[in-house]
Amino acid sequence: MKRISTLFACLLAFAVVLPAQADGRGHGGGHGGYHGAHGSYGGYGGHYRGSSNYWLAPVLGAALVGSVIYAASTPSYAVPQTVVVQQQYAPPSRVAYFCPTAQQYYPNVPSCQVPWQPVNY
Repeated sequence: MKRISTLFACLLAFAVVLPAQADGRGHGGGHGGYHGAHGSYGGYGGHYRGSSNYWLAPVLGAALVGSVIYAASTPSYAVPQTVVVQQQYAPPSRVAYFCPTAQQYYPNVPSCQVPWQPVNY
């Protein structure tokens, strides 16, 4: 896709630049000097062009081509994918505390004279 857009931009730049180069500037015989009512100046056959903008299209075309080449040459950075690993936790063991002297479990017996015995269930 990047190559297609680069090619398209280059073709567009050439389409802008080529008509400016094909203009030719010449408009007939051109007699040079000043000839009465026809007003021929500088050999342009009856037309006087005080300032020409023939530089505009090539400069714009070169700027467009240069920007396309620069954009195509800049590296693109791929963002690495984040991998999330779910850790498997063992469910907490269920423990009940047994009082051997009362023969009952906590909270039925609030206190025990001997140490509590943990019992997994």
